[in-house]
Amino acid sequence: MKCPFAWVLCLGISLAGCDLGTTQTFEFRVDPGADDPLAFGRVAPFSLVSQTGETTTLDNLAGAPFVMGAIFTTCTGPCPSITASMRRLQDDLAGTGARLVSVSVDPGYDSPEVLLDYARSWDADPERWLFLTGEKEAVYALVRDGFKMAVDSEEDAAAPSGELVTHDTRLVAVDGDGKIRGWYDGTSDEGRQRLAARMHFLAGESGR
Repeated sequence: MKCPFAWVLCLGISLAGCDLGTTQTFEFRVDPGADDPLAFGRVAPFSLVSQTGETTTLDNLAGAPFVMGAIFTTCTGPCPSITASMRRLQDDLAGTGARLVSVSVDPGYDSPEVLLDYARSWDADPERWLFLTGEKEAVYALVRDGFKMAVDSEEDAAAPSGELVTHDTRLVAVDGDGKIRGWYDGTSDEGRQRLAARMHFLAGESGR
């Protein structure tokens, strides 16, 4: 069975019987419902720089849930849709302690100053929505290993700037303990609504 990672994980488990072995396949969603207890492991510690030039770490975000998405400011593909979803989430999550985190996957161009202009163009609340950048190796390690999402950069110098990076378009729900609690479609209203419901639950779970 072929299982799209964006929606389900497939687990093959061999169960030994008395006289023979059987194999069963279980499926579960990686975009779980609002109050599902499912968790997918803790995000590894990181240290990046925000649009205001301040160092941001996982510890800085501890205690309240946050949404993470990968974008870059010159993107001509899905990034505007992802950022639009984040902007709507800023409204959806008003009154909670939940925060939004957009990580640039083109950190060579996206300096804190560039990200600050980008944030302002989206009317991002700097107290609730961070735009992070840093060394490329650290950013890519965080996206791939920390948030378990794909990212790759184009080595062709002649490639259009808006197509230099390919990356996962999902948004990640992280709880107040730094554990991943699901991946949600970052380009659709349905995905945003599922994520908003999840974040309201996680905010209540953490008391924020």
